[in-house]
Parts: sequence; structure tokens; C-alpha cells
Amino acid sequence: MSLRTRLGLPRLGLRPKIMIFSNVAISATMGLITVLGAANERRHQYEALEQRARSLGAALAVPVTDALMNKDLGLTADTGLTDTYISEILASNRDSMLYVIVTDAAGVVTHTNLWSMVGEPFERALDRSSIVHQPDAEIRSADDGERILEVREPLHVSTKFWGSLAVGFSLEPVEQRIEVIVSRLVVIALLVIAANSIISAISMEWLIRPILALHQVMQRAGGGDLSARAAVRRHDEIGELARAFNGMMDELEESREREKVRRSQLAHTEKMAAVGTLAAGVAHEVNNPVAGVLTCIENMQADPENREMRERYLSLIHDGVKRIELTVASLLDFSRPRSMRIGPTSLNQSLTQVLDLVRFQLRKGGVESRLDLDPRNPWIAGDRFQIEQLFLNLMLNALQAMPDGGTLTLRTRRHGAWELVEIGDTGTGIPEAIRERIFDPFFTTREVGHGTGLGLAVSYNIAAAHGGGIEVETTEGEGSVFRVLLPADDEEDEEA
Repeated sequence: MSLRTRLGLPRLGLRPKIMIFSNVAISATMGLITVLGAANERRHQYEALEQRARSLGAALAVPVTDALMNKDLGLTADTGLTDTYISEILASNRDSMLYVIVTDAAGVVTHTNLWSMVGEPFERALDRSSIVHQPDAEIRSADDGERILEVREPLHVSTKFWGSLAVGFSLEPVEQRIEVIVSRLVVIALLVIAANSIISAISMEWLIRPILALHQVMQRAGGGDLSARAAVRRHDEIGELARAFNGMMDELEESREREKVRRSQLAHTEKMAAVGTLAAGVAHEVNNPVAGVLTCIENMQADPENREMRERYLSLIHDGVKRIELTVASLLDFSRPRSMRIGPTSLNQSLTQVLDLVRFQLRKGGVESRLDLDPRNPWIAGDRFQIEQLFLNLMLNALQAMPDGGTLTLRTRRHGAWELVEIGDTGTGIPEAIRERIFDPFFTTREVGHGTGLGLAVSYNIAAAHGGGIEVETTEGEGSVFRVLLPADDEEDEEA
């Protein structure tokens, strides 16, 4: 059992499957584009901000270094020139610059816009060794959690080191710009998904409709309608598939017709074999009345004036000839090839009529017959002659399974929606090694000339053609019971 069945999920058709697959693919693609775009934009924004921070730090380091150098050389006095530089650069970069910190060579803050830090040691101040290095850049977090890009520059001229400069830039504007870009990408992704859904729906109607139409035709064919054909209106792969399907259905229909002919031929072959088996019994049934008729004629010739004897013998001759006529008519009627004609068929009557045909074989083989017929006298809708051939094949098969005599049991019963006919014997049974092959055409365990191997195969085909089947229960050395199941016809029972 699949996971979908266990969870009770509905079975999805081709349209929703394609729609879901298409939208999932588009969503995954747009999601990946959004993530990669956001990552790429963040990298570019960070690089741009770092470049800007380095440029501003380097630009500010020049006048601050000059002021410190002039002060150190006694050329000018520090009258707030450094603080003016800091204020100006902060004012021109209000969007992201947070602070500027100037320290002396010992790392003590001398100038900053953060007045509480003046005179305090700055733990991230650069030392003299930083002269030979590139400006230091670091992303750090403030006490309030704000992320800051800090660039640190050494303040020096040649090897003369006066201190360091630290400039802090907020990353919040960068994150805001990235959020805007991500929002726009999400909106674009939603628009693309919506557009894809519309395009997919239109495309599916154009592409899938012929596939679904072909599927419906295939379902009809699967239900047994071999006349189902697909409409061929396209010249692409779907059209080729429809043409191939139609070709296959043509071949199946031809094959079914050939199978019908073959089954009819097999059935008639087996019928002729059964007629040959019955010939001895028919001859016996004919010879007895013929002998009686000849005796009556001889007696009448011996005494032509005996009117009383003549009237009595003429009546006996009439009865004997009628008996011969009925026997020969039954044999001819049974052996005549005919197409399947469905009509009301009494199972009890068909069984007893076939039993009459094999009575000579029963007496000859020392086999007793036992009838256990349903008093309802069940009727079915079927071909009476094919049903009788089915019963005859099974009875002859039972007789051949009892070479030393035994009991042939014929029973009719109702079994649910089926009428059940049982033909049982007390013969040798069927070996387990061949039980699965007994209904195969031409399979027989008898010697050449003693059977066609078609009896059970034809019987099975007749039962199947009537919508039923045959089951067998057998015990080796004790006998077999063949159960014929045929669809019950309650309307025929009521009419009967």
C-alpha cells in the first residue's frame, strides 16, 4: 500500500500534477535566484561600503595627521582643528557613519564625537607596527546589537607614528537596501509563478486534452470495447501514439475474430469426437427398435390375414420408428455446427438429456448415475447446445476416469449469484503434477487415438463465453468434482 493510500490523499490527475510540478520548479528556481541575488547584493553592498569606509578613513587621516604633525613640531596649536575635521566628515556622511575616534601613539582617545571616550584607552587602537600594513577593517557588533563596519588607519608620516584613526559605519542601511531588493525579487517571483500558472493552464489545455481523450479511449478498450478508436487530429508524437493505438486495436479486433473462429473450430472438433464416442450407444438405441420392427414385419408376413395382430404390430412398429427418429434427430441436432444463440436454458433438462445420450456408455462401463437436481428447475440465459456440449464433455471425462466402474453424480444448486452444476466421479482423480494444465488445449494423458485433449479446454471456453467458469476439486485415487458456475437468471426462473 502506497503512502498516499495510507494517508487517504486523493489521486491527482495529469493537470494538477503538471501544474504542481511546474510551479514547484518555478518556485525553487525563483527561490534560488532570490537567495543568490540577495547574497550577491549583500556582498556588493558590503564591498562598496568597505571601499567607501577605507576612502573616507584615508581622506580623514591626511588632515588629522597634518594637524598632529604641526602640533608636534610646534608649528600650530591644536585649536579644535581635528574636531572640526571630524564634525565635517560626520555631517557629510550622516547616512551611515557613526563615529570617528583618534588616539595617540599610546592608544588613548584624544579626539572623537563620542565625548565619553576622550582620555580613555581604546582597546582596538593600532600600534607602530601597523605602518607597514593595509588599513584594518572589521565587522563587529555594538552593545545594543547593531552591526558596525570599523576601519582603522595608522596616523604617520614615513616612520613617524602619532597614533591611529578608527571610523565606524552602520550596516543597517545596507541591510535595509538588501531587504528592499529581496522584497522586489519575491514580488517578481510571485508574478512569474502566477504568469507560469496561466501559461501552464493554457498549454495544458492544448497539450493534455488529446492525451486525456486518448486515455478515455484506452479505458473503453480496457473495459472490453475493441471498437474504441482514438481521433487522430495531430501530426506530433501524440498523433503517432493515437495511430499506433488504433493499429493495435485493429489487430486485437482481428485477433478476437480469429480466436472466435478457432474456438468454434475446436468446439466442433471436440463435438465430433464426442459424437464418435456416442456412436456405439446410438447404434444400440437404434438396433433394438429396428430388431423389434423387423420381428413385427416377419410375423405380419407369416399371418397376413390376422387383423388383430396387424393392428397391434403396426402400433409397435410406429413406436419403434419414432424412437429411432428421436435418437437420430438428437444426435444430428447435437453434432450440427451452429453459432452461439442465447436463450432460456434449463440446467436440469440439459443435464438429463445429456445423461440419456451417455446411458449406453454408463451401462457398458459399469457406472451408476445419481441425480441430485435442484427442485427449482434453475434456468439461465445461454446457448442450450453449447451448455449440453459442456456437460457432455465433463461426463465423458468422468467416465474415462472410471475404467473399472463407479458412480457419476450430477447435482444442481444455487450458489449466491450463480447457478452451480456439479459433475462428480469416483475415479482415479487428477495427479497434482498436471492439475494446472488440465484446461490447456490438446493436453491429454491418454494414449494416441483415445482423446483429442480438447474436452476440458472447450468446456472452459464455453463456461467463460457465458460469463462463468469451472472449478475442480480432486483427490488422487478417490475421484474428482467439476463445478460449473454460470450467472443466475432470476427473470428466466420467474417466467419458467
